Amino acid sequence: MKVLLVNNRYKKNTVEMADMLAPKLTALNITVEMEDKNIGPPPDLIIVLGGDGTILRAARQYACINTPILGVNMGTVGFLSNIKIEELEQCLNRLLVGDYNLDQRMMLTVDICQDTEIMESFYCLNELVIRATTPRMVSFNLAIDGQIPGTYRGDGLIIASPTGSTAYSLSAGGPICDPELESFIITPIAPHFIGIKPLVISSRRILEITPVECQDAIICIDGQIRRDFKPYNSIKVRQAEFKLQMVDLKRTGFFSSMANKLRRIEGI
Repeated sequence: MKVLLVNNRYKKNTVEMADMLAPKLTALNITVEMEDKNIGPPPDLIIVLGGDGTILRAARQYACINTPILGVNMGTVGFLSNIKIEELEQCLNRLLVGDYNLDQRMMLTVDICQDTEIMESFYCLNELVIRATTPRMVSFNLAIDGQIPGTYRGDGLIIASPTGSTAYSLSAGGPICDPELESFIITPIAPHFIGIKPLVISSRRILEITPVECQDAIICIDGQIRRDFKPYNSIKVRQAEFKLQMVDLKRTGFFSSMANKLRRIEGI
């Protein structure tokens, strides 16, 4: 069995934990690879040490190889993590024999285009955000399979996956979605017209966003990748051809886990 260890390279405690964990796994006859080393054939398991940001990065980078990913929380709330760091050692034997469930999470493919040419393409687990960088309002058209329901005006727009429905979209007034759904959640950010509400649509649709008046607007993917939204750009969003395979050791269920984590965020 081969395990890839992924950690937040900017946080000393996750680097130290990866260095401590590697020999323990090796003693169990596991081949261990560190993310900053040359990686050969795909690993059998990826262990991510860090917070939600580290898991988002790992998802974009490794979900395409369909290797199970275990999120180990070394951050704050750890919405995407399955276990805490102090629980990892007691779970190692279960990981070795595959005694866990796999949660399959839909991902997005985001193409940034100029005219009809794709300039950059990204995978995305949580959300795509288009928003103003100044107090000025932005406006753009959103086409759903070529149909344009109207022009969005306001501070911006969020297109989230079901996994991302509990992140920025939720803060902006969007609904919480069952992660087993395959859908896009479209949530306006401070819309100019109060009647503009969030939409939940099938992931079989193709979305295209074109600017109408987008001075000083940015494109942000999973809160980590940022690009300027130029007047000649368009953005196409579709469901990715693969899903993130998330290891579930606790089997507590999404709704119980979500309620507990939301209470921790609110300090209840």
